[in-house]
Amino acid sequence: MEKVLKKILQAKGVLVVGHISPDGDSLGSTLGLFHLLRQQGIVAYAMCLDKVPNKYLYLPGSDELLTSSENFPDVNTIVLLDCGDLQRAGLPANIPVDFLVNIDHHSSNSGCFGTAWVDSAFAAVGQQILRLAELARWDICPTVATCLYTSLATDTGFFRHSNTTPVVFRDAAILMELGASTQTVVENAAERKSLGELCLIQHALANLTQECDGRVTIIEVPRSVYAACGVDLDEAEGMIEYAKAVPVTVLAVLLREVSAHVTRVSLRARGDLDVSKVAVSFGGGGHKLAAGCTINAPLPDARRALLDQLIKVLPHA
Repeated sequence: MEKVLKKILQAKGVLVVGHISPDGDSLGSTLGLFHLLRQQGIVAYAMCLDKVPNKYLYLPGSDELLTSSENFPDVNTIVLLDCGDLQRAGLPANIPVDFLVNIDHHSSNSGCFGTAWVDSAFAAVGQQILRLAELARWDICPTVATCLYTSLATDTGFFRHSNTTPVVFRDAAILMELGASTQTVVENAAERKSLGELCLIQHALANLTQECDGRVTIIEVPRSVYAACGVDLDEAEGMIEYAKAVPVTVLAVLLREVSAHVTRVSLRARGDLDVSKVAVSFGGGGHKLAAGCTINAPLPDARRALLDQLIKVLPHA
């Protein structure tokens, strides 16, 4: 952590970048660090090379996100958050490694990418940004607190997932005391659903299927459904929770058709299963109980290939 802070403080300009297909942790930590740096007088920019889901547009600074890598700002340090490689961030592969700082909490990240701080003990990267601010003795305003609270709340499933530790609750309390707008976070990121999202949920529940004696529950979302419901690909982000809710399920799968030959995969597990190994085998990554990847195959073929690998990590019935 100290090396990361030193690198940032020595920078002539900092670009903070989260991953594509952004979630609450990626966006919350990216914008939280962006605001923190600017408040210290550091020249800073924030970037997200993918569409921000509507439910996160309440985040302060979401309208300032750079959305194209073609016009790079004049910086000498790029801070990559919540992922472990340039491809996951949508960035070109020719960026000099000396420019890179990597802050991540995924166990699949080897930590050998630039000046890295990777620690899977954290439930969210937002917690790491909080620790960084404490080390630097930076004041945290309500704007930053709201961003970091979003990161923490969403990556713990609003404090329901197994990564919700006593430290998570203490950090949430700290951010609340610092002025985080918790009700705004809950209403936008958890409760509100557009008619298009409700249409998507209706399809998901009507077409939910099971494999391996019900231990694997799968939701598939083809492109035709997105078009019919009038929503974007990332609006299905939380759909996997419905698959995980089935009592006998130990492994939940969400398959989203990106194009005719590309399928995006989300995995959630219970117990001692390690789905990150499956995700890594397809070029993805993540945590032991929550991971994802992209399979370059049509949706039916991706399903078959994925099931072949999932069966290997399932305990014998």
